[in-house]
Amino acid sequence: MLKDEHRREARKQALINAILHNGAASSKAVFKKLIATFEDIKNSLKDKKVRDEIMKEIDTICQEINSLTLEDQKRILMEEFGITLDAIREEKAQKTRKGLPPLPGADKVKKVVTRFAPAPSGALHLGQVLRAAMINYMYAREYGGKFVLRIEDTDPRRVKLPYYKWILDDLKALGIEWDELVYESDHFDIYYKYTRELFEKKEAYVCTCPQEEFQKYKEEKKPCPHRNTMDTIEYWEKMLNGEYGEKEAVVRLKSDMSHPNPAVRDPPLMRIITSVPHPRTGYKYKVYPLYNYAVVIEDHMSGVTHVIRGKEHQTNEEIQREIYKKFGWDPPFFLEYGMIQLPEMKIHKRHIRSQLREGKIEGWDDVTLPTVRALLRRGIHPETFKQLSLLVGVSKSDITLHSENIYSHNRQILSKIAKRIYFVEEPYKLIIENAPKEIHVEMDWVPGKPEEGKRVYRLMRDDEGNLVLWVSKEDIELIESHATRGTPIRLKDLANIVPIYVNRDNQTIRAKFHSFELIPGIKKIHWVPSEDLAIDAKILMPDGTIKKGLVEFLAQQLKEGEYVQFERMGFGRVDKNEGELIIFTFAHS
Repeated sequence: MLKDEHRREARKQALINAILHNGAASSKAVFKKLIATFEDIKNSLKDKKVRDEIMKEIDTICQEINSLTLEDQKRILMEEFGITLDAIREEKAQKTRKGLPPLPGADKVKKVVTRFAPAPSGALHLGQVLRAAMINYMYAREYGGKFVLRIEDTDPRRVKLPYYKWILDDLKALGIEWDELVYESDHFDIYYKYTRELFEKKEAYVCTCPQEEFQKYKEEKKPCPHRNTMDTIEYWEKMLNGEYGEKEAVVRLKSDMSHPNPAVRDPPLMRIITSVPHPRTGYKYKVYPLYNYAVVIEDHMSGVTHVIRGKEHQTNEEIQREIYKKFGWDPPFFLEYGMIQLPEMKIHKRHIRSQLREGKIEGWDDVTLPTVRALLRRGIHPETFKQLSLLVGVSKSDITLHSENIYSHNRQILSKIAKRIYFVEEPYKLIIENAPKEIHVEMDWVPGKPEEGKRVYRLMRDDEGNLVLWVSKEDIELIESHATRGTPIRLKDLANIVPIYVNRDNQTIRAKFHSFELIPGIKKIHWVPSEDLAIDAKILMPDGTIKKGLVEFLAQQLKEGEYVQFERMGFGRVDKNEGELIIFTFAHS
């Protein structure tokens, strides 16, 4: 059904797709490319018979391409179409590259200053870093400005000491470097100084109304009885001296009690916390600033020019503008973005804490979690975080980010650097008759990068004259089907064999050596050398399960933290290399 021009384009797209996906072209991907390129193919698809015939021809073309080595695929693409791998990558990058839009107001300030202000209440998660951290950092760098990392730790009931260091470690791991590091808990005396100024201006007061009572005043748009009777420094000092207990008094800002937004009507600025010691200051301080108050003072002191944050802070912005007004300070430019929805990930810290308490996870870096440290541990590359940040951008619209969005970016990065390795799960012993006495095998650590070296094995027959290998249980049905037909199957990068029979009871397979030459269209399976050349391995999966099996002998050379690609399975990372046992984490296929 395909014309010559169609077949040529299909061949080109199959080569490109195969090269981008470690030698395996997808028929569906090639089909989509043809539809987009040729109107006559698109118009003919209403006929199911025609559609099936086209797919059949595409399948044949892809099978032929997939039977070639990766190096041959690259060579043919260059010889027949004049396209190099670098050209493919650049074209793909241009299609997916999304820069940040111009920063509003950047031309109105001497120096752009942005900030990221996490609370040390748990490990950083994906939703925090993609916009709040990465976007602020990239804007500061793009405009030659300053990036401030501020630790918001003014609520001792929420923060824990270990998380302080984790924030720094995670950001460093992502390549985010700050120009100024601020701990809000270093500035309690400064908050007290500014609060005293507000009392001196009669712009603040101590309120001892129970919360429910003040709520009624707010709803009725009436001032509480303390607004003009407890607005002197005397009452502020009573709070500092401990004459009030927790929940007995707060400092409120005098604002407009008829403001359209009830949250802006005399908002609280300072409250009392005495029941919990602060992880950095202990019981030294009794009065702590609330979020909006600390934010304004800190942004002012650091000279923040642009506050870039989620649109859920719109009410906070209104409150903060009132505080700026009372001090006579110019507010920064506010830029708000939409929410990032991660439907496949439970991202709330309360869920993680609950799982920790119940013993369902081992820690904040458990591979099932969407925390930065867990994703990095699995093998999500730091550059992927940056690319995803550019992808989601700063639009006010909410955006849904699926796992595959993350994996597709990460796949492009790791395919160029990950060391290839063979792992077989639930291994079956493969006994090959009539094999050569000795077989020399060389396999690239990273295809296309000779400087990374090769995995070299000398495979010998055993005392009974057989070559013994290990293969995965997941390939048993395929092997059995070839045994029934008496047709050859290929051991990837090694040789062709003809399976004779499979004994599932003792997990053995017998086969005959066939040949070394690559046979077009032949099915491939991976393998691990025999007992002395195999190492026990585990792979920690994102769903919490563990795959157990064997990994090839030279995996012992891998360092902890190195990225790997398990042939025919997917990408991951070396978690622990303990010689006799290597533990990996799995990122994605």
